Amino acid sequence: MVNTQMKSETRPKNWYTIKVQNNHEKKVCERIKSDMAREYNEEIKAVVPIQNVILIKDGKRVQKEQILYPGYIFVETSSIGSLDILVKGTNGATNILKDKSKTPIILRNSEVERMFGEKDSDELVLKNMFYTGEKVMIIDGPFQNFKGIVESIDISKDRVKVEVLIFGRKTMVDLTLADITKSDE
Repeated sequence: MVNTQMKSETRPKNWYTIKVQNNHEKKVCERIKSDMAREYNEEIKAVVPIQNVILIKDGKRVQKEQILYPGYIFVETSSIGSLDILVKGTNGATNILKDKSKTPIILRNSEVERMFGEKDSDELVLKNMFYTGEKVMIIDGPFQNFKGIVESIDISKDRVKVEVLIFGRKTMVDLTLADITKSDE
């Protein structure tokens, strides 16, 4: 006699990486979540890790979101076969990352924790910033168009000290980060 009842097995959920077209990460992420729920009746976690950054643009501080891993989204599921079929039919999605034997690569717990640690970070990251010893051009204030070298940076106070040559003497000038730009020399 053949037992026709299926055992209700619960497979563990694992995190997988999906390669997607750049600048389509959020759209593909939402599409995969909704399609998995609709076609396979499975609620999955799909994330695009982002971080808030501050850029200095035209002398002003601009805050924007930046995708941490461009071209990738991360999905937690127990139905990797269903996800693989779905990814192949989703516009903007390329494939699930696999090893040499064509087996989908499962992310390690440490990788997932690091990813969520970066995603949940509330601190803003300053991009296009300067470093000590870098040559800069002053773009605003009484020393406009002077070139100098960054001596110290205080990000919390939005201040930078730049050494400039005035009348043949090295002089320290205290400026805001928005007052300088990278020198083209």
